[in-house]
Order: sequence, then structure tokens, then C-alpha cells
Amino acid sequence: MKIFLQPHIQELKDKVLEIARIENIISADCYKLSVEISAKTHKTISQTTIKRVYGFAHARYAPSTFTLNALSQYCGYEGWSDFIQQMEAKQEKAKEHVAWNEIAQAAHNITRFTIQTNKHKSGLSYLYTIERQSINDHIDRFLKTGSTGCIISAPSGMGKTIGITHWVDKQMTANHSANNNHIILHVNSSSLFFAAGFGFHSNKWLTHLLNFPQQQHFEDFIEEYRKSAPGNFYLIIDDFNNNLINNRLFDIVFRQLIDMVAYLSNYPWMKVIITLRPSTWQKYGHLIENHLETNKLWYTNFSGARRVNAINLNPFSNQEIQQLVDKINDASREEVVYTRKYFPVIATPLHFQYYYQLKGNAIRTDQLNPADEYAIASVYLNKNILKGALAAEKQVMLTQFAKLLHFSEEEAFVNKKDAYDIIKENHSIYSELLHAGIVYEYQREQGTRAAYQIKFKSLVLAAYYIAQEAIEENSGDIDEALMVWMQKSDYPDHVKLAILKWLILFSLEIGDLSIFNEIEKIDFIEPHQASLILFTCSNLDYVIHADPSIAAPLNDAFAASAFIDIALDHVLLEIEYHLALKKLQYYKLSYRQQILLHTSLAFFELLYLQDDEASKHIEILQSIPREHFAEFSLNPLVIIESIHHYYRHNSLKGDTLQEIKLFCTYPERNTNLTHKQLIYVLAYIALNLEGNPEMSITYLNAVNDYVLNLNQNITADFKACLHFALADRYAHAKKIEQAKQEQQLAVKINSTHTLNRIQAGLLDMEMLRHENQDFLTHARQLILITKQYNLKYYEAFVRVYLIKTLNPDDYQHLIEEHRMAVSSLFGNSGYKLESFYNLFKATFISSSTVN
Repeated sequence: MKIFLQPHIQELKDKVLEIARIENIISADCYKLSVEISAKTHKTISQTTIKRVYGFAHARYAPSTFTLNALSQYCGYEGWSDFIQQMEAKQEKAKEHVAWNEIAQAAHNITRFTIQTNKHKSGLSYLYTIERQSINDHIDRFLKTGSTGCIISAPSGMGKTIGITHWVDKQMTANHSANNNHIILHVNSSSLFFAAGFGFHSNKWLTHLLNFPQQQHFEDFIEEYRKSAPGNFYLIIDDFNNNLINNRLFDIVFRQLIDMVAYLSNYPWMKVIITLRPSTWQKYGHLIENHLETNKLWYTNFSGARRVNAINLNPFSNQEIQQLVDKINDASREEVVYTRKYFPVIATPLHFQYYYQLKGNAIRTDQLNPADEYAIASVYLNKNILKGALAAEKQVMLTQFAKLLHFSEEEAFVNKKDAYDIIKENHSIYSELLHAGIVYEYQREQGTRAAYQIKFKSLVLAAYYIAQEAIEENSGDIDEALMVWMQKSDYPDHVKLAILKWLILFSLEIGDLSIFNEIEKIDFIEPHQASLILFTCSNLDYVIHADPSIAAPLNDAFAASAFIDIALDHVLLEIEYHLALKKLQYYKLSYRQQILLHTSLAFFELLYLQDDEASKHIEILQSIPREHFAEFSLNPLVIIESIHHYYRHNSLKGDTLQEIKLFCTYPERNTNLTHKQLIYVLAYIALNLEGNPEMSITYLNAVNDYVLNLNQNITADFKACLHFALADRYAHAKKIEQAKQEQQLAVKINSTHTLNRIQAGLLDMEMLRHENQDFLTHARQLILITKQYNLKYYEAFVRVYLIKTLNPDDYQHLIEEHRMAVSSLFGNSGYKLESFYNLFKATFISSSTVN
């Protein structure tokens, strides 16, 4: 079948106007043309068809063969084929030899147009985008192999188009600056698919793109440079994906492309680079992989089984993320180690683009938090699913998929066989979902067997549809019944957590915060408390930013909800928890809540060795009327003041010991008072400053007897904290068996939270030291943990422990290293270094364990 090439169609249109003696065609001329053509050719061409040909009416497809034959006959040719032959014959006479630079000019005109188009389509201003090192390295390795074809494969949203555009742009610049003489032809696959739709072979498509009159001229051109050429010829085809056209046609085009690469492999300077999605390679990669000689011509660099792991473009590295952010916002930033665990949330270029849309030029990496992933997912859903054509149909299909989901680690997938009827019923909607990238097809091979899966882009997106369906089945309510359903469901805990986060977000959006009355009853959130609290606070900011009109009522509802009390009753040292507490300062809190909040924040600042900040929170506590402190079983102000005073002045205040003795001696007074876990931990820390393990054990047993037996919601981290503390005190009192028993109980309850991990590490060091075993490895691990969370107090604690316990004869250099580190920690802290050394002196003398 002949190909309907756009240049020839334009030539025919111009010839028709010449015959009809129309210089500048207008819409009204189309009727005249229709009549004249029908009269001359005896073929009926409607006025509407003529309007489509000349652009006065929308034309979804190129002109039909019938129309082109009629127009050609009107101009005196036998038909469309005759017209093409005569046009090409004229071009052949006029242009028998084509120079390298002429072809370069033709190719570069197309490439410049493609580059500009890609720049304009970039979701993030192209000026803010960066070169992709992963693409540069991949192509560099390809060029060293001698292969002709190169595959760049990555899922939707991974930045293939902008990444390859940067590479092409760089090559175009190098052609001038480095005097290279490469031909670079960069096109989108749509032009190839358009031509293929009319039966045009890929070789012919390439020939006409480069303005060769006939394919033979192109073949003569490359044959002229068989042994050597002035430079390389790069053909870059972007977005070569099977979901853009029907499978039968794509199969034909792919096979033609394989044949083209096989032919061009005879010319070592010819290089073909193709970008596609992994699902395309999984479907059609066997056409290359199953043929040894063909496979040698292609460079893929896939890891493992090729079609199973058909990805060779990595997400943004941490360095690339920081480079991007610095291009947008070059303001100074803090180096916050904890935020790096959220870098994967914006490591996908599309997700980074959406994050930029949320934050604007104020974007910073040191402000990443757990809410960002869901905010980005919300933007993604709004842009690709919830709005636009066929939105309802897409949501219905995704909800149907959600009922068939299976889970493996961080992936959610549907067996395609189970979803066959759903897809068959409306395949066009399924194609839309594939094109949007919210789902993709995956082929898992096991020997001669293969399983076909439909994977969601992320677990978070899958959880959205599970949550939506659950709410609908619960009559649209987010209430206790829904929480019970989630708790009892068979979903893995990490999936339940994702569902819960969506339910929290939905609750904030509608202003109904009754969900927080039920959260304490959910057991699977225990390891995620800190991030879940920060997630909630940060999402409140997003919701208010999206609709400022709801700010006042939502803030009031939030402050009055059960969430505040839940958030304040934890013993967490995670940075996420500290950030969440700082956000709570801006809400209308009761005096009791303010006392707990500022006690917690003062404790955090003490752990960070930030005396100025700790003092600010203690001053706020001091401004609260004294009668409100009487609500507590232990006075928070007395305790935090005492700890603060000790490290500032290297001396104790006596009122703390009296407060604790009163608590231990008269337990009946505690029954109707407020019991808060953090305050009990602070009292234990204050008591340790006395260096009396027996008194500490008495206090811890009192807490265990009178607090855990009350009708209180006690968290696992606090229970573990008590047992670790008892184990530590028993160890220092040389009651090793009792220490081991308490240690085992603590580990069984919880050893995942930061405070518990530090307690466990300190206890392990002490136990190993008692047994004359090496404890330095534990010490190094503990120092790493404390640095990760900026807990300078505990870092100093570990280092001073080593200074006091290591033998100077064997470890003089190491001891000196730790002395310098401790001095550095206390340098601008406002606290006295002697307070730490004296604390250890009292501790080791009382336990009689000084080396």
C-alpha cells in the first residue's frame, strides 16, 4: 500500500487550487470545488470533505484513498499513485546527490522542533529541569558496545522525555561548540505510528523525514559512508509505547523497526535510541531477545530476567533531588537527615513536578514529611482520573480492580485473568488507564509458565480505591464501624495503614474528626505513631491551603478533637514527632494541653542540647497559673525545671525528689489525677541525677503498680520504656538476673521506637561490660542512631560512658577522640559539660562498677 505523505498531500492541495484558479481559499470556495470535482471526475466529493481537506472542518483522519484519487484526477493525473510517482520523479531529477550537511540540516530542523515541543510540554519549567545522569551513563555505555539499537525503559512519569531531550540538546550544542558533525534526528513515535496507519514502512518514513525523494536515495547516501562518516547519525524515537495504537499495528511497526536496525547495523555510525515503558518491552521484547543475532544488535542493560525487570532508568538520586531544589530555591537549608527517608516520595520526576506545584518556589528538601506522598497522590488522581473525559468510567473500573487486589511488600496487583471480564466489557477505558500510568501490565515468568498481572502505580493509589469503596459500603460514613472493619480486615498491616491515612485525609476534608475517637483502639499503628501524628498535622495544612475558607472552623474542630490528647500522650523521640508538636503550638489548647505540649518541647530541646529553646518553653510553662499543674500526679514544671537546672548549673534542686517521694509514698492521691507517660519518663531521668538505683527501682515499681493498673490507655513504647528502665537500674545495682528478665519483657513488648532502641543499646553496653565482653560495637551503633535523630544528649551520654569505662592504657587515642566530640557537642549548648561527667561519677560509684 502506498503511503500518504503530508508533503505530497500539501502539493496535491496546492495543485487543486491552481487548477481551480483560487489564490486564497475561503470556506465558501469548498462548495464550488466540490461541484467542479464531481463534474470533471464523476466522483462525488462532498463540501464537508473538501472543508476537512483544507482545514475548515475538524479532520480526525488523513484524507481517504477515494478522496485523494478524485483530487488527483481533477488535476489531470490517473490517480493518487500516479501523482506521487510524478512528484517523486521530479524531485529525483532535481536532486540526485545529497550531501551530509544537507541531511543534517533537514534532521536538525525536525529535532529543534521536537526539543521546543518537549520543553513546552514539561510539567516543570524546563529551566528548572536537569540532565539525567542515568540516561547519560546508559547511552555512553551503549556507544562503547558497538550495538546499533538502544532501549531506554522506565514507567510512566519517570522523566524519559525530558531526560532524553536534555541529552539531545547537549549533542546539538556540542555539534557547534566541539565542532562535531553528528546528524541528530529526534522525533516522537506519533509520527511513525501516523505513517504506519496508512501502510507506510518505517524505512520509507525515515526516508521522507529526511527529504529524500525515494528510499533508494537514502540507501545510496548511507552506502556512500559505509566505511566512515563525518559523524554519527542518531535516530531518537521517544514514547514508543504499544498503548498508543492497536496491538496488531504496533506489532508490525516493532518488527519493521527491528528490521531497520538490522539493516543499519552494517553502518557502525548509525545509532537508534528508543524510549518506551517496561510493559511494552514485556509484551514485545521477545521479538528481540529470542533471536541471538538480533539480540546482539540491541543494548538494554536490564538486570536479571530481561522482560521481568525491564527498567534501566533510575529515579532521581538524592543528589539530583537536591540539585533540582537548589535550581528552584537557592535559599539556605538545614541538613535534616530524617527527611532523606522521604526522598523516594519525590524521586519520580512526575511526583517531583506535583510536589513543586504544591509548594511552588518555596520548595525545600528539609521540609519533607509523611503527608507529602498523599498530597502528591491527590494531585495525580485529580489530574489523571477524577476529572476530565471518562472520569466516572475510570473510577468504576479502578474500584472493580480494587476488589481483586493482591499485595506483595509495597506493591498492589490484580491477576489479569481475574479481571478479564472487566477489561473486555470496556477495553477503551482500560487503555486510558494504561496511558495515564495509574496501572500497568506486568508479566511474571516462571520457567515455561507466565503470570500476567495488572499493577497499580503505587500502593497508596490502590489504598485510595479500597478506602473509597469501604466508605460507600458504610453508607458514606467514616465512623466506628469503618474502623472495626479495617481492624478486622485481612489486608496486611502496611495496607491498613495506607487506608487509614486516606480516611484521616477524607475526614479532614469534610471537617468531621470523630475518627480520632477510634484511633487509640487500632493496634497496627503502634510502630508508626510519630509519622502518623505528623501526617495528620501536615495534612491539615494542605487541606486548609486548598480551601482557606474552612480554616477557622476546621482549626477549632481539630483543637477540640481527641487527636490533640492522643498526640500529646506519647514517649517518642522521632524527629517527626517533634515537628508535629511544633505545629500544635498554633492551635487553641487547654491549659492542661499547653502544659504537656511545652513540657514535651522543652524535653526535645534539652535532648538537642539547645538551652535557649528549652528555656523558652519552660518560661511559657512558668506563665501558666500554678493551679493547673495540680491536676497532674507529678508536677511537670517541677521536674523539667529540675533537669534543666542540673545541666545548666551542675546542681540539683531538692523539690523534685520530694515530689517523686510523695508520689511513691501516697499512691491513693494519684487515683483521680492526670497520668501522662512522658512526665513519668522525665521523673525517672530526674531521679537518675541522684545516682541512687534503689530509689529509681522503687519509683519504677510504683509507676508500674499505680499507673498500668489504672484505666488508662498505655502505649507499648511506654510499657517497654518502664521495663528497660528497671533492667538498667537492676544492672547498675548488680542484680543481673533481674535485669535480664526485665530486658526480655521490654524487647517482647516493643523495641522499635527510638527511645526504646537507645535504652536497649545502653543496657546491652552495660551488660556486656559486666561480662567483660566487647561493647564498643554497640556504642558505635548507638552513636549513629543518636546522630540520625539529632539526639545530642544521648550521643554525649554514650561518649562519656566510653570515656569513663574504657581502659586508658588500651584506648587512650579513642578516649581523647570522644572527649573532643563531647566538648564540641557542648560548645554552644548553654549546658555545663561537668554535669555529664559528675552524673557518671555518681552512677558508677553507687553501682561499684568503675573500671
